[in-house]
Amino acid sequence: MTDIVPQAAQRAAAYVDANGDALSRLRAAALIGRASAEPVVARLDPDGTHVSALRCALELCDDLRALGDPRVSRWAAALDRLQAGDGGFAPESPLEARLFETGMIAGHLAKTRYVRPDALRAAADFLAGHWSPDRVRSGSWCAIASYAHLFSNVDHDEADAILQWCGRELGRAFVTRAFDAVRTARVLVYCDAHGLPGAELRREDVVIELITEQAPDGGFPAWQGEGARDATAATLDALVALRRLA
Repeated sequence: MTDIVPQAAQRAAAYVDANGDALSRLRAAALIGRASAEPVVARLDPDGTHVSALRCALELCDDLRALGDPRVSRWAAALDRLQAGDGGFAPESPLEARLFETGMIAGHLAKTRYVRPDALRAAADFLAGHWSPDRVRSGSWCAIASYAHLFSNVDHDEADAILQWCGRELGRAFVTRAFDAVRTARVLVYCDAHGLPGAELRREDVVIELITEQAPDGGFPAWQGEGARDATAATLDALVALRRLA
């Protein structure tokens, strides 16, 4: 595995070079150590009034371990202004979308030094207040990802129980192939972990499946359904996972 994983990462980066836009190519170069994260962060200019745009910018920085960049402080300040009184984000959206945005944003912000602790607590209370095991037992990738992301990074009284459910359902989805290796690994990367409580899931198995799922051209299949992503975005997800989990 020592040689196979770096080779898989290089092939994934080559796929992005051949098929991605300029920002995607810069991300791939940074992920394999061919360039720094600075050119990527410098290109990011999220609309400060849209939580999804700010979330995506945070995710790219998180992937590159660049959440300490001073520009992130501006995005965190914008999100602080956009957080609703109930602790959630995107109050105009349906509840499921609000839960996803809130869990993902708070999970990313918890890894920065630019967020108020009470803002994180409010976001965690919002998700916990709407918690039910059925949210993850339904097989929803967005629910598993958002709840696992937030409660892996924010201390809360309900965190242990929620993470047990998320881990169990993530492991089940991987074993039954309801989630492919890229989707499974993506959740682990968000959590900055090699595993989750309750998950019968070995990091080595996820990495082996990532390599198995890689196409001859170095790419990975597009995601369908929840959290849909094209093949280039899926390949970048896989590349992040290969660098973090291997």
